[in-house]
Formats: sequence, structure tokens, C-alpha cells
Amino acid sequence: MIDYWQIAGKRFKSRLLHCFGSLNDEIDLKTALNFIIKSETEFLTVYTQELGSIHQAADLHMGYSGLKYKDVQRKVSIENYTILVNTNHALSVEEAVEKARIGSRLLKSKWIKLEVLNNKFTRPVNNKVIEAAKILVKEGFMVMPLINADLPSAQKLEKMGCAAIRVLLSDIGSEKGLVKKELFKSICSKIKLPIIAEGGIGTPEDAYNSMAAGAAAVLVNRSLFCYKNPAFFIKTLKESIKSGRLTYLCNLERKTYE
Repeated sequence: MIDYWQIAGKRFKSRLLHCFGSLNDEIDLKTALNFIIKSETEFLTVYTQELGSIHQAADLHMGYSGLKYKDVQRKVSIENYTILVNTNHALSVEEAVEKARIGSRLLKSKWIKLEVLNNKFTRPVNNKVIEAAKILVKEGFMVMPLINADLPSAQKLEKMGCAAIRVLLSDIGSEKGLVKKELFKSICSKIKLPIIAEGGIGTPEDAYNSMAAGAAAVLVNRSLFCYKNPAFFIKTLKESIKSGRLTYLCNLERKTYE
């Protein structure tokens, strides 16, 4: 049987999400399409930088890859994907909310990949993320906020009605993987919403560890650009996610002896 998972009542098969690069990670369209196809992802993340000069969805950016939404739109069936509006590099609640609203209007998507980061763009600021999420949830958006690993913050976001919660494993771009395993496991076990592992994922092993700890899915970005053979990395990553998921399910069945 296929091991589906759900966000806001929508069912997904793939447990791998990805973006399209950080600063200076330019790729050509063929490589980007290869990422999408080989990963079998069911999500496309569209960035909202430079919104002040953009007035149509076609000109929104696909990460920092140098590609725009129209480039991908011409080559894939967009209706087969869930479009995530990414409030990337927002530094304030107001900026994140504005990016979400404008991006949603342009892309005709209510799915928000919410983040409000520190000045170094390495970590989310939890209290600001919570404040922005509260506004957007009330406005009817499917909000998927990124937070530092913190159970009380996750509980607040769950209670207010977020669709899923993205939990930072380690600083963005650090490739340090899951540094607070027991805390992450606790969040996964106590929060009923899907927990998406994100940030600092540099190797397939990092993805495995996250899934084995109870994550519903994994989101990668920078690591896609760190391997000489990205297609092989993606293949290995998918297998690691499956193996981690199976390990998690198997451990649920483990007997205890007194």
C-alpha cells in the first residue's frame, strides 16, 4: 500500500519537498526540470523577493536559481503540483504577511510557506513567525510556518490552525543535520500536524535521521547544489526518506518487556 500523508486534507505521496537554490546557486532550466522530475515532488515553491517590481506570477522567481515561474510553467503541468508561496527572507511580521498576500493573489494559491528570519537569514524568529501565522490563518491561508525546534511554539501554531509545521534541524545552509534529536522527536510525537524537517540537511543521512525521528516529510534546498551528480543524490535522498519512514513505523511496533 502507498504510504500517503496529508496537509489540510490534501493527500500526498511524495515526502520530499525542495526549493531552487540559495544566493549564487544559478542553474539552467534543464537542471531545474530534472530536479522536479527526479525528486517526484508534488510541490513547487515560488519565491517572493523583488515583489515591489513584479506584477504578474510569470515573473516570480524559482528560488535564487535565475529561473522564473514562467520558465517552469512552460515545461510542466502546473495543475499537478501544489504551489507554495514562499515569504523568503522576510525580516518582519508585516513583510511576511504582505509577501504572502501578494504572492497568493498573483499565483492563485492559498498555500503559504511562511518564514520570518533573523538578520543573518540563518534562523527563524519564532515569536514573529507565530504572530504572522496568526494573521494569515485568520485570513484563510494554509500556513506552513518555519520555526526553531521548540515544543511550546509548535503547540501554539497547531492550536491556531496551521496546516503543517516546518521545524529547523540546524542553521540554514549549515549542513549540520539534526542537532537536537530528542527535542525533534518530542515535537513529532506530541504535535498532530505534519512535521516537515528543514534546514541544515546536507546528506541523505540527515534526511533518514529526520524521518526515523518522526518527520512526515523533508525539505531540502542548498544540498541539491553540493553534489557532482545531483540526480544520484536525489535518488539516494528519496531512498533515505523511505528507509527513515519505515524505521519510524517499525519502531512503533516494537514490543516492550517488563
